[in-house]
Amino acid sequence: MNRIFETDNKSVMHIITVLILMLLAAASAPVSVYAADNPLKITLEQTVDASLLSAEAETAFKYRLKPLASENPMPPGSTKEGYTLTVSGNRSIEIAPLRYIRAGIYRYELFQLIETRQLGYTYDQRTYTLEVYVDAALNVALVVRNTDGTKANSIKFENKYRALPSDPSLMIDPPVKKTVSGNPSQNSVFTFNLIARDASYPMPSGSVGRLKTIQIIGSGENKFGTWSYEKEGVYYYTVHELNAGEKNYTYDMSVYTITDTVKDENGRLSVLRTITNDMNKQVTTLSFINNYNLGNSKAEIINTPKINAAPEIDGKPPYTVDSNNITTPNTESKPGPESPKTGDDTKTVIYFMLFILGCILSIAAMGYLLVCGKRRNH
Repeated sequence: MNRIFETDNKSVMHIITVLILMLLAAASAPVSVYAADNPLKITLEQTVDASLLSAEAETAFKYRLKPLASENPMPPGSTKEGYTLTVSGNRSIEIAPLRYIRAGIYRYELFQLIETRQLGYTYDQRTYTLEVYVDAALNVALVVRNTDGTKANSIKFENKYRALPSDPSLMIDPPVKKTVSGNPSQNSVFTFNLIARDASYPMPSGSVGRLKTIQIIGSGENKFGTWSYEKEGVYYYTVHELNAGEKNYTYDMSVYTITDTVKDENGRLSVLRTITNDMNKQVTTLSFINNYNLGNSKAEIINTPKINAAPEIDGKPPYTVDSNNITTPNTESKPGPESPKTGDDTKTVIYFMLFILGCILSIAAMGYLLVCGKRRNH
């Protein structure tokens, strides 16, 4: 009986020894040897917003799959840093399959690789943790977790692009220049308006809606200020002087147009500004000249800026502008009052009577000569 137990014990020991050797052999197998029937496919989805696509900016982004243990299986082409891939535009891509030959839990991190940050880009900085569970039958299960540890249904990265706003310090801020011709006894206050064509346009500090107002006392200069743009496009503004109704002044009714062309240049919006006058000629200053003329009733006529569409009078505008931008009201020429009669009209009667008398004397002389001639002949 003891011999039987001894024989059984030896058999058990042999079996245990064989199992240990098998386990050691499996543990020493190289990681690069993969099973062919259990590949793990990891899908990465990249989305790019419309603003980036419309800007024709770079839409190719890099991603890295990093093993959290050196013995974790990795796709072909991996380095010690991990496996790197590039995805362009709106696209889903499968990472090269991972194959496992033994049971266990394998962990990885998947994140966007940002080597150089570019202006205007908003990068998705999420890091996904991938947990791969392999059972004894080499069945593979994948669990994806967000940065906060919660489970994620998919691996998705969203990249955005928006050019940085324009720099207000680089914007041309043309001065409003007021010149008063004449000699007023005291300086008057002149008001100027900057008006945006659309309510959505940006405006300088101190504006109310589409309007910014500044004032100049007498002759001098002032500025409306600058602002920043956040979208590409073409923007229009007008500048004119407000009719304040000051007595003895003829107001300059010039209207200037400011055109800002805003474009994306390497991730930041730039502004190309042009300023034109009523004759569509480019200028660098917003010049207004008011004429002061004491005692001239015409100088009291106040002209309305063109943007207010002043009504015409008998088919003619109520004003004209000379080469110096000085406005002058148009007045209809009317016939003057009838000239008074004077004594000069009596001279005409005298001349007429003398003419008649001369004619009578000439006829009498001719008759006398005829009569005298006939007598001599007899």
